Amino acid sequence: MFYRFARAVIWLFLKIFNRWEVEGRENLPADGPVVLVANHVSLWDPPVLGCSIDRKVHFIAKDELFKIPIIGIIFPLTECFPVKRGKVDRNALRIAADYLEKGEVLGVFPEGTRNKSSSVLLPFQPGAAMFAVRSSAPIVPVGLIGTRSTFPLSIRGNLRVRIGKPLVYPELYGVRATGEDLERVSRDIAERITSLITEK
Repeated sequence: MFYRFARAVIWLFLKIFNRWEVEGRENLPADGPVVLVANHVSLWDPPVLGCSIDRKVHFIAKDELFKIPIIGIIFPLTECFPVKRGKVDRNALRIAADYLEKGEVLGVFPEGTRNKSSSVLLPFQPGAAMFAVRSSAPIVPVGLIGTRSTFPLSIRGNLRVRIGKPLVYPELYGVRATGEDLERVSRDIAERITSLITEK
């Protein structure tokens, strides 16, 4: 309920006060599990991304954010869940697997932190690739443009969300993927997102 209310409020703000364009909505599967993967330059990336698609997104966020008073209350209400960085967080893996098994959309920012560059991605963490391969879910890459400089501190900002075509790896589904496999998938995702945020 809170997710729908918050999404409606932010959607209205985006629609009225910003030049907000979403490209490629048709690339997101209408149902079934999806790992939604995007670049990360602003704290506002999750709400902008969540408002740009028609399905509910369960975002995974670093554990430290849940210790910030207001955010620590809001995040659980939107069914966002934490992950501990620097080690294998089995609880986060279980929660992610549960959502994907139910056919939900999992939102991941594999850079692991906000990036100061709008065109050069930070090295990816392997989580997004791991979630997708283990659940046999398609990966949908997304490029977010303009979220750091225009939202919400200015109005009539230029926001562009580019949703790419799904990436699938049937040869890795149902088998034990190696570290090299996950690195390959992560490279593919990074290349797709880079093309989405740099193409004119």
